[in-house]
Amino acid sequence: MASTIDDRTLSPILQALNALYTGSNRQTKEQAGQFLEQFQKSQDAWTISHTILSSPSLPIESKLFAAQTLRSKVIYDLHQLPADGQLQLRSSLITLLGTYTEGPKIILTQLCLALANLAIQLVQWKSALEDVIRACGNDAASAPIVLEFLKVLPEEASDVKKIPLSEDELKERTRELLENNAMQVLNILVAYVSSANTPQSSHALIFECLNSWLREVPLETIVNSPLLNIVFQALSNDDLFDAATDCVCSMIRETRDLDDESDIVSTLYSKVIELRPRIAESKDDPDAFRNFTQIFADAGEVWHMIIARQPRQFKSLVEAVAECAAYDEDLEVIQFTFYFWYLLKQMLVLDRYEDAKRELRDVYLGLVDILINHLHYPYEERNGDLFGNNKEQEEKFRGFRHEMGDVLKDCCAVVGASFALRKAYTKVNDCLQAQNMGENIPWQDIEAPIFSMRAMAREVDLDETHVLPDVMTLLIRLPDHKKIRFAVTLVLGRYTEWTAKHPEYLEAQLTYITNGFYVNDSDIAGAAAQSMMHFCRDCGQHLVNYIDQLHDFYEKIAPQIHVESLYDLTDGVAHLVAAQPLDKIYNSLKMFCAPVVARLYSRANAPVDEAGYRKIADEVELLDTFARLVHPHIEPGNPDPCMQFWSEVWPLIDLLLDNHGQSTYVSERCCKFIRTLMYSYRNSFFSLLGPVAEKLVVCFDKFHYGCYLWASGIAVREYGNEYSDQNIQSAVWEFAFRQSISTFKYMSTANIADIPDVVEDHFRLLSNLITSYPYRFIPSELCKPSVDAARAIFTTENKEPIFTAMDLLHDIFSYGFSTPPVSNIMFNDAGEQYYDANAVPLEIQGIVRQIVLTEGEMLTRQVFSGLLYTFPRECVSDGTSVLLVLLKLAGLPNAVQWVNSTLAMLPATAMTQQEKEKYLSAVDIAIQSDDMNRLRRQTMDFIGWYTRRNVTPRSEIRRIGDARDMRFTFAS
Repeated sequence: MASTIDDRTLSPILQALNALYTGSNRQTKEQAGQFLEQFQKSQDAWTISHTILSSPSLPIESKLFAAQTLRSKVIYDLHQLPADGQLQLRSSLITLLGTYTEGPKIILTQLCLALANLAIQLVQWKSALEDVIRACGNDAASAPIVLEFLKVLPEEASDVKKIPLSEDELKERTRELLENNAMQVLNILVAYVSSANTPQSSHALIFECLNSWLREVPLETIVNSPLLNIVFQALSNDDLFDAATDCVCSMIRETRDLDDESDIVSTLYSKVIELRPRIAESKDDPDAFRNFTQIFADAGEVWHMIIARQPRQFKSLVEAVAECAAYDEDLEVIQFTFYFWYLLKQMLVLDRYEDAKRELRDVYLGLVDILINHLHYPYEERNGDLFGNNKEQEEKFRGFRHEMGDVLKDCCAVVGASFALRKAYTKVNDCLQAQNMGENIPWQDIEAPIFSMRAMAREVDLDETHVLPDVMTLLIRLPDHKKIRFAVTLVLGRYTEWTAKHPEYLEAQLTYITNGFYVNDSDIAGAAAQSMMHFCRDCGQHLVNYIDQLHDFYEKIAPQIHVESLYDLTDGVAHLVAAQPLDKIYNSLKMFCAPVVARLYSRANAPVDEAGYRKIADEVELLDTFARLVHPHIEPGNPDPCMQFWSEVWPLIDLLLDNHGQSTYVSERCCKFIRTLMYSYRNSFFSLLGPVAEKLVVCFDKFHYGCYLWASGIAVREYGNEYSDQNIQSAVWEFAFRQSISTFKYMSTANIADIPDVVEDHFRLLSNLITSYPYRFIPSELCKPSVDAARAIFTTENKEPIFTAMDLLHDIFSYGFSTPPVSNIMFNDAGEQYYDANAVPLEIQGIVRQIVLTEGEMLTRQVFSGLLYTFPRECVSDGTSVLLVLLKLAGLPNAVQWVNSTLAMLPATAMTQQEKEKYLSAVDIAIQSDDMNRLRRQTMDFIGWYTRRNVTPRSEIRRIGDARDMRFTFAS
C-alpha cells in the first residue's frame, strides 16, 4: 500500500501512543485511548499503519500498535477496501513480513495474524500458502515467517465467531486452505526440522506449528514420520520442553476415537511409558514435573476405556498417574489427574470390567493413602496463621480438599467403602495410640483422615457394621482441638442416616454436637448447627419425644450463633416439629414460633434503621423455614392446624408491610413467606387468599417492588386453574387484572430500562394469566398493552426482561392458530378428567391476528434488530421462535414483505442482493409448505452469518432503521 503520510498526520497518533504508554495523568490516558480507538476504525488507519511499520526510526510500541491495528482492520474493516485494494494489502503485508524476519516476534505474530485472516476472507486467493512460502523463500532465515504464518492459520480459521463468511463459504475455505495443504505443510515441517541450517530457536516454533495442524494431518502419517521421535526427544531439551509437551498431549488427544487394536495407540503408548522414569527424575523441577504429569494424565483420560479392556497391558500407565498424584510440592499439578480417576472409575464399576477392577484395585487403594496425605493442613504457621493470612490461598486449599473428596468417592466405588474407611480409621487410631504413649502428634495428622471420612460418607452403606461402629466410638473421644472438633462435628452430620439405623450411638453424638455450641468458635457453632439439622432430619423418629428439651436448647442457643447457623438449626428443628403427631403440631409450631413473632411485633411499631430491617427479614426467614417444612397431610374437609397458626400470624405480616414495607429486605422476605404459605398449604390457604391478594395490590401501588408481582404470579399459577372452584378462579382473575393494570400505569411513568425487575416479574405474571385464563386475557384490556410493553423492552439490553417478553409474546401469538398451545384439562359432571381438544375460538384467533396485522411489521423489525444487534446471544433461540410464529401468523405475502422491508434497512454493504433474496426465498417456501423447523435453521444460520460479517466491536450501527428506543405508554 502506498504510504505518503506527512508529519502532521502522524504526529497526533504518536503523541497519543506516548501519552497512553508513558503518561501519568489518568484522564489524559483515557482520552488518548479513545482517540486511538477511533483512529483504528478510520479509513486512514490502513495507510498510516503501513507508514509506521515501514519507518525504522519509530519506537517498538508504535509499531506494535500499528501491527495490531492492521490485524483488527483485516478482521473487522476489510469491507473498507475495494477489491484491488485488498490485493494490494496482500502484497504489502507479505513485504512487511520480510522487514520483521528478525523480530520483534510480537510484531511478526500480529502481521501473520493479519495475513492469515486476509487469506481466509479472500476466497478468490486459492494459492495462499504457496504464495506466502514462495514470497518468503525457502532459506533458513525465512523459517520464522513461514512457521509463524502456518501456526496461526488453522487457529484463526477455527475462530468462526469473528470470520465474516457464511457457513458454506467457511467450510469450503477451510478445505482449500487447510485440508488440501495438510501434507504439504507436514513435508515443510519435516524439511525444516531435518535441516542443519534451521536455527535451534525455530525448533520450538516447528512443534507449535505441528500442534496447530494436528487436526488437519492424518495422525498415522505423523506417527510414521521422523517427527514423532524428534518430538519425544525434544522432551529432554529445556528450550523445547513446553512446545514438545503440548505436541505430545495433542497427539494423544487425537487418538480419542481409536480402538485398543490401533497401531497408533500402541506406538504412542510405548513412547509415553518410556517417559515414566522421568517422573522421579523431575521431582526437584516443578515445571518439568508439571509437564510430565500433564502427559500421563492426558494419556489416562484418552485411553481410559482401553485401560478397562486391557488392564494388565496398561496398568503401568495407571501406576504412573498414581506416582504423579503422590507429588506433594504443587497441589495444582495433582489436580491434573483427578478427571482420569473419575473416568476410569466409571468404567470399572460396570459388571463387564470386574476383572479390571480386581487388577487395578491395589492402585486405587494406594491412592486413598496418597489423597489423605494431601489433605493435611500446613504444619508450620506464618505470621500466626497457617496460610500466612493469605485468604485466597486458604480458600484455594479448601476448594482443593473438596475436589480430592470427590476422588476419594471414586476410590470407594472401586475398592469398597469399608476398605477405604478402614484406612482413614487406622490413621486416626494410630495417632491416638501414639499420643497416649506420650508422642507429640500434630493435630493435622488427625484432622486429615477425619476429613476423608466426611468425604466418603455418601459411599458408605447404611448397613455397614465392620468399620463405622469403631469410627463412631473413636471420634467422640479425640483430642479437643478446635480444628479436630470442627471436622468431627461435620463428620457426625454426614452419617446421620447411618445413625438413624443404629440409634445406640445417637445420644453420645448429640451430646458432642450440642457441646460444640458452647465452644467460643463461630466455625464450630456453624458446623454444629449444620449437623443438628441433619440429625433432626434423619433421626427425627428417635427425637420426637425430646421436643421440649430441644426447644429450651434452641431458645438458649439462637441469640448466640450467626444467622446462617441459626437458619440451619431452625431447618432441623422444623423437621422435628413436622414429625410430631397431628394433634401436637399446632402447639409445637407455636412453641417455637411464638418468640419469633413476639420479637417481630416489638419491631413492627418501632422506628427501624437499615440494620433493623435486616433483622426483621432474618426473623421472617425463620417463620418461612417452619412454613416450608411443617405441612402435614390433611384429609379433605379437615382443619389444618398449621394454617390455624399462620392465620394468627398474618396480622403481624400485614403490619410489617404497612410500617416497614419501604425496605426491600422486608418486602422481599414477606413475599417469599407468602409464596411458601401458598406452596405448602394450597387448599388450606383459601381463607387467607383474599386479604393476601389485596395486600399485594396495595403494596405494589405503594412501593412498586417487583416482589409483589412475583408473589401475585404465584397466586395466579396456584389458584387460577381448574383445580380451584369457579368463585376462587374468578376472584384470582379480578385480583391479577387489577395488579396488571396498576403495573402498566407505573411502567408508563417510568423508564422501563431502569426497572428490569419489575418488568420481568410483570411479564411472568402476565404469562401465568395467559396460561390460566387465555380466553379472558386475550379479549381484555391487558392483551394489547402486553404486546406494547414487550416491544418496548426489546429496545433495551436487559437480558432477563427480554427473555420473559419473548415468552409472553409467544404465548399470546400461539392463540392465533386453531389449535391451543397447551392441553386443556377439563372435568365432566362425574368429576372425571378429560382432555379438551376443541379449537381456539374464532373470536380469539381474530383478536390475535388483528394485533399481528397491526403491529407485525414493526415488531418484525424490532425482533430482527435485536437478533442481529442488541439481544444477548442467549436470547437468539427464543427470539427466533417469536419471529417464526409472527411470520407464520402473518402468512403470505405479509411475511415476505415485512422481512424484505426490514432487510432493506440494513446497510448497503451488509449483504448482496443475492444473499438477501436467498433468505427471502426461504421465508416464502417455509410459509407455503408450513415447514417452520427448516426456516428456524435457516434463520439462525442467517443471523450467525450476518453477525460474524457485520456486527463487530467496531460497529457503529446498533439497530435497524426506526427500531429505536420506544417509551411504553398506557391509557386506562
